[in-house]
Amino acid sequence: MFNLPTDTFWMFAPWPFFWMGLAIFLYIKLKKEDEAEERLTQNTNEGSSPIED
Repeated sequence: MFNLPTDTFWMFAPWPFFWMGLAIFLYIKLKKEDEAEERLTQNTNEGSSPIED
C-alpha cells in the first residue's frame, strides 16, 4: 500500500483503531461519571430550600 514496506504499513495501520477505541472507552467512562455526579447533586439539592432575598 502506497509502495511502503509491509513492516512500515503495519507499524502505522493500527494506531487509528487504537485511538478510536480509547476515545470511545473514555467517552463512556466519563459520561457515566457525569451522570452519577449529576444524580448526586440533584439528590443533595432536593432537601435544601432556595435562599430568598
